Amino acid sequence: MRMTLDHRALHKLSHQAGGTFYLFDENRFVENYSRLREQLRQHHANTQVAYALKANYMPRICELINELSGMAEVVSRFEFDVARRHLPTAQLIFNGPIKREDDLRTALRGGSAVNIDSFREIALLEQLAGEFDEIVIGLRVNFASLPASRFGFQVESGELESALNRLKRTPNLKVTGLHCHVSDRARGVTAHTERIRLLSELALQLAPQYTIETLNVGGGLLGAMPAQLKSQFPFEVPSIDEYADAIGSAFKRYAPCSTMQLIVEPGISMVADTQCLVAEVIEIRERNGIYQALIDTSINSTNPTHSNSQPMLYAVTANTQDASSPHTYRLVGHTCMEHDVICEAFTGRLDIGDYIVFENRGAYSLNYTPPFITPAPAVLNRQGYMLKRADDCASVLVSYCSRHVESPSVDISYPADSLAPEPSIHV
Repeated sequence: MRMTLDHRALHKLSHQAGGTFYLFDENRFVENYSRLREQLRQHHANTQVAYALKANYMPRICELINELSGMAEVVSRFEFDVARRHLPTAQLIFNGPIKREDDLRTALRGGSAVNIDSFREIALLEQLAGEFDEIVIGLRVNFASLPASRFGFQVESGELESALNRLKRTPNLKVTGLHCHVSDRARGVTAHTERIRLLSELALQLAPQYTIETLNVGGGLLGAMPAQLKSQFPFEVPSIDEYADAIGSAFKRYAPCSTMQLIVEPGISMVADTQCLVAEVIEIRERNGIYQALIDTSINSTNPTHSNSQPMLYAVTANTQDASSPHTYRLVGHTCMEHDVICEAFTGRLDIGDYIVFENRGAYSLNYTPPFITPAPAVLNRQGYMLKRADDCASVLVSYCSRHVESPSVDISYPADSLAPEPSIHV
């Protein structure tokens, strides 16, 4: 949804941020999260919404989730460490393909829900078993009837059975959860209801040997978006309420036990419409009969995932009295790359110092923006509070090491004679 702001307000915020900035609407995030959770709980009271931190791991979002007594889902140790700064570890779900021994130890000791992804992780649990009185885990699974996935244990091939047989050898280890998340381009409600059906049938098959207490259907929900963006999808984009009603009804129909917990892990639908990107028009020139507007951002920020969708944007101008006919502009970014073209044809009337507002930039924008030529910008909230400073030389280079500053922990030097070239042999 459009965040309507006048030029004066944007100019003040841009000065405060030091240039281009993201504008985050905290109330919108709270509304999105609460609405989905409450609507799901209308169908099944024992439901948890675990926000997928990969969509946007901004600390303020974690704080808001904690204020809502909510949960977050993480897929790496990095995300886990970000989340636990602001959320109790018992409110975290640890997924992802790479969990090292200390990751598992830390998450399990903290009471996090952990979904095991591979035989390698099973081997790590076997090593850790002696440190715990009991280890409770879930398993990520995938089904042949769903889009192919490289994650988790395949059910029909016997891979899941092999995993369970191996887990049986560790007597203090319990499997109480099943997790299934599939990256499906068709993100209608059917994808989620089908996952619920398959997980429920699997839970019944595993009983009574395994008491499955939690079914986790992952994420992949789309959120509120402008009509122009909706029209670019090849299917009817469901609303949050439609997702909740379909998922809740399916769980009520298929779940083998009324006390079983349902977990949903939305990312995009929670944050996409909570954030916009605001960038100043730096220069306008005419080149080969085409007006070209240089914008103080780049395609790395406006489309870091290389989506085929057209950007949702509008201009906020200082001159509201200009009644002259509009021009068509080619909006180009501030990098030195020829392909840094943000929009081929924007129709309006632009002047230097105007602002272009890019809507629906809350998901997979800030996290994806690389420190290439110009690093990620600042984030402010609607009240003007700084939530993130713009990255700069100091913040980007802080992890680099200067030569000879620290002694190496491992000696990787070679004797001088070992680096000498071997003598050539001439015949």
